[in-house]
Amino acid sequence: MIVKVSDKKQLKNFLYYITDLYKDCENYVFPVFASLKKEVGQIVLVDKTYTAILCIKDDKIVGRLLYTIGDSKQKNGKIGYFSYFDCINDETVAKELFDFMENDLKTKVTYIEGTFSPFDSDTRRGVLVKGYDKPHTILTSYNYDYYEKLLISCGYAKAYDTFTFSIPFTDKNFKLTKLVGESVTKHFDIRVDSLDFKNLDRDIKDVHNILSQATTEANYQEAPSLQIIQDFAKNVKHIINPNFVKIARENGTNKPIGFCLTLPDFNQILAKTKGKINPFLFLTGKNKIDSVRGVLQYVIPEYQKTGLLILIYNKTYEEFLKYNIKTFEGGTILENNKNAWSYIIKLGGELTKIYRIFGKDII
Repeated sequence: MIVKVSDKKQLKNFLYYITDLYKDCENYVFPVFASLKKEVGQIVLVDKTYTAILCIKDDKIVGRLLYTIGDSKQKNGKIGYFSYFDCINDETVAKELFDFMENDLKTKVTYIEGTFSPFDSDTRRGVLVKGYDKPHTILTSYNYDYYEKLLISCGYAKAYDTFTFSIPFTDKNFKLTKLVGESVTKHFDIRVDSLDFKNLDRDIKDVHNILSQATTEANYQEAPSLQIIQDFAKNVKHIINPNFVKIARENGTNKPIGFCLTLPDFNQILAKTKGKINPFLFLTGKNKIDSVRGVLQYVIPEYQKTGLLILIYNKTYEEFLKYNIKTFEGGTILENNKNAWSYIIKLGGELTKIYRIFGKDII
């Protein structure tokens, strides 16, 4: 039986279902449920721009799904998007969830794609199909290995993949990035700045400027609006180390030309809190985080293939050394965006995780 979430009690059941589904999974890190209640509650119960459904069998929740309609650059129009897909290893449960969604959307769209997060679709997208042996890092997702099979059984097929790389910290890599960086600064009059909280509005506008120019046919999503970037910055400001956010600019014009956003992996702390807010653990643990995740890295077209991205990496690496960071995860990068991930390969990066976007025509 499918139940549409329509009140706070059902919303709580929807959000907390994963605590039962993943209670024995060592690699799953629960989100901060207090934040999710507010965010998902807003879009489901207040704005009603998303529909949340639960599958119930024998008075027990066995699956959930969230969906909406949005714009697609790739499809050049409106499509359905699904997210928060979680269920037991049962094809009949998955089919019941997706049949309900498809019947609800079939008069409005002809194609459905997922899984996307409603809040950070550029950094947390797709169903994990490689890398089940590793815990997921901040702003990424994790799922059991049977999810792919369930989606295929419901008629969904690969639309495209996104890659995540692990980059080792070695003297060889550091020397290589430094060498390339020095070469770049000899050819171009540029500098790399850290994020400045005192001039945050300026820096956010510069990041938006870079994203707007760097969005090409390799990117399936439109560049986020200035408001979305401002909201994102507000939501993650408390976990940002400004020295891990680098913005490259021309010296003469101050024109922004590239940036890299890296976040400390606060999932190392969330793994201990089990989805609860624990100020003591956050305060005492944030300086012990030894892993980071490269969330976004973009360079405007005229500086692509110049080595600028490696220069930005080098300046970021210098900060990692100061904070005793031991591991770096880069991504997620679209599989066809070779310009971005080829640099990581050159630095000894290893493809460690693959996230897959699944799509289906519902004509």
